[in-house]
Amino acid sequence: MKLLAVTALVASTLATPALAQTPAPTWNEDVGPLLAKHCMNCHRPGEIAPMSLLTYEAARPWARSIRNEVLARVMPPWPADPAYGRFSNDRRLSEAEVNTIVSWVNAGAPKGSGTFTPPTFADGWLLGEPDLIVEMEQDYVVPAGGPDINIEIPVPIRNLPHDVWVRAVEVRGNPSVVHHNVVYSVDAQGARDATGRLASFTPGKQYDLFNEPAGKLVKKESTLVFSMHYHPNGTETRDRSKVGLFLASKPISYQIHSRVVADPKLEIPPREPNYLSAGEFTFPVDAEITLFKPHMHWRGKDMKYVLQYPDGREEILLSVPKYDMNWQVSYELAEPKGVPKGSVLKVVAHFDNSPENPRNPDPNVKVLWGSDSRDEMMEGWFDYRVKMPEVVIPPTLPKTSSPQR
Repeated sequence: MKLLAVTALVASTLATPALAQTPAPTWNEDVGPLLAKHCMNCHRPGEIAPMSLLTYEAARPWARSIRNEVLARVMPPWPADPAYGRFSNDRRLSEAEVNTIVSWVNAGAPKGSGTFTPPTFADGWLLGEPDLIVEMEQDYVVPAGGPDINIEIPVPIRNLPHDVWVRAVEVRGNPSVVHHNVVYSVDAQGARDATGRLASFTPGKQYDLFNEPAGKLVKKESTLVFSMHYHPNGTETRDRSKVGLFLASKPISYQIHSRVVADPKLEIPPREPNYLSAGEFTFPVDAEITLFKPHMHWRGKDMKYVLQYPDGREEILLSVPKYDMNWQVSYELAEPKGVPKGSVLKVVAHFDNSPENPRNPDPNVKVLWGSDSRDEMMEGWFDYRVKMPEVVIPPTLPKTSSPQR
């Protein structure tokens, strides 16, 4: 009886059709759309990433590298600790998305039978064609070698018929030599905008979003000052940086302020692996924090933003445990963080000037504050918005005018 039962079971098993295996992901159906969402903004010709991933033919030779990078959570770059804060520009892949890429590579990176059309990008811009472009009037020639160059280049805004409110700003330049470009505006009398910088470019940062109903005011007859830091790269190189302004079209009820917590007195001893630097900012009014952007140089190790409420409570808003100067991300809060007047934003950072830091230019020197990338900076930039007394209806530019340069 036992033999008959086993025989019957085997026969039944053989007669049962094999369960259909889940088909492997393909480029056209699965991976192409996924990379369009997370990667192609940087991985395309002329952008900061080293290779294009716009097409199957371009991406296929990099399949194994893509798998290794996403498994290690190196790409897409997102240095922040996920335990703190929610951010609208979080680039991290979900576990399911990582598994899709890994399964695709392990299956031989098939193209698939469908079709995939990569997204269309405005030439030279990440956010699309700006409403107003302000560009340096001539190229700046960066020599092949020598020390870093720090220079302020004034660029007047031409043919702007009236003040405008902007909802976003994109700063562009030659990333092979531009270490950073901090842009601020001065009015016709030369007074600097009291709300702080307008926007900036750093490696890994893409643009400044202010998110309506918030915006920044740019006055008629203003001059934009490009505070440039150039780093020679071994070849004489030209740069003609530019700023794209995207005008607000909805009523504005909040004004954006940009501030920085800095420690210009830092003094990092030789071979010090964990130098502490800190500073703070006290909010003069009720406000809402919208963005954080840490900035350090090669010895930067970590940075943390901690909010202390008037009653003494403290809350970590952002923690970047492994800072990377090559990817200076702006962290855009998914929801503005309400901050009562009198609250204190504390910025705490550490620097590694030891031989164990592979990016350290020289562990045997004392490091002071300076713009050169071999010096150091501790700058905890952040944006906050303040409710305005009255809602502003932003004017539009006349279609007959042509203020673009």
